[in-house]
Amino acid sequence: MTGAQEQQQSGVAGTIAVVLAWVIVPLWLFIGAVLKLADLSPTHLPAAIVKWAGWAGLDLMFVVRFSIAAELIVVGIMVLVPRLARWTGIVMLASFMPVLVGDLALGASSCGCFGAVAISPWVTLVTDVTFFLGLAVLGRREPRLELTANLPTWRVLAAGLWGLAGVVLAFGLRAPLQPVPVAEAGDATAETAAPLPADGYYLPDYQTWQGRPFTELDVAQWVLGLPGDIASGSQYVIFYRKDCEHCHELMELYFSASLARPTTAIAVPERAGFPTENVQPFPCVECRVAELPAGVDWFLQTPVLVRLFDGIVECVSEVDPEAPECLEL
Repeated sequence: MTGAQEQQQSGVAGTIAVVLAWVIVPLWLFIGAVLKLADLSPTHLPAAIVKWAGWAGLDLMFVVRFSIAAELIVVGIMVLVPRLARWTGIVMLASFMPVLVGDLALGASSCGCFGAVAISPWVTLVTDVTFFLGLAVLGRREPRLELTANLPTWRVLAAGLWGLAGVVLAFGLRAPLQPVPVAEAGDATAETAAPLPADGYYLPDYQTWQGRPFTELDVAQWVLGLPGDIASGSQYVIFYRKDCEHCHELMELYFSASLARPTTAIAVPERAGFPTENVQPFPCVECRVAELPAGVDWFLQTPVLVRLFDGIVECVSEVDPEAPECLEL
């Protein structure tokens, strides 16, 4: 290969790296931030982030807003301060990868990177790795992407103002109005005993349920149609979703015949209400039915099985239908 050919290939690689750093990656991040901003719902966060944030006791709505602000700040830096674009993009993309790997390990169907727009973690991971390698490898010898101590003041100032505007927007915009709960199950009424969560979501901490009266749990205060005898004798409570195949499988295997113990099946809706597509049959004909209201992001990984004795929670677990914990056979 001649020197001219090598120089030409180097020029093409550098151009690709510049387009990635100044246009494609910022646009990719900007679209994700705008879609998350339009949705402002923690239910569409990556599953790995929800798990880690729950373990750390973080407010999920803060996490949503922080992620939007961070992406907008990075977009401003990459577009307005080109000399910092390559390394800013590399750091941002590298931070996404453990989250996407975590989503894949948890079996998530959507990466949560684009709000309510569901995209497979595999697609996002492959895309991010491609962009990362493009910036890291192709941009190594591109002079236009080299760091310099002499950054134009007006560009730095513009990036700072953009970042400030992004933070104000991310943390100042109100979440969309929640729909009014409508009762659908049995003898449920249209009102709950307690106001719905002010931050718009509920993330359960099952360890705090153990040994407590079920009716004293915060989630029980929101149940529509909870039976009056829930504190009497040995009983089961099943939290399920109407389109959940594992929930249907659990009921079909263990709750479709005559029930040895009273069982209450509590339907869990999405924020906008109950699904109308892919609704699974409800095989538990002897179950008492109740439901949680719409208008909230319920982070209950259904099916959730609760075993009670005289109203006290003896066992609670997100269960595998093939080997359900808390079920006494």
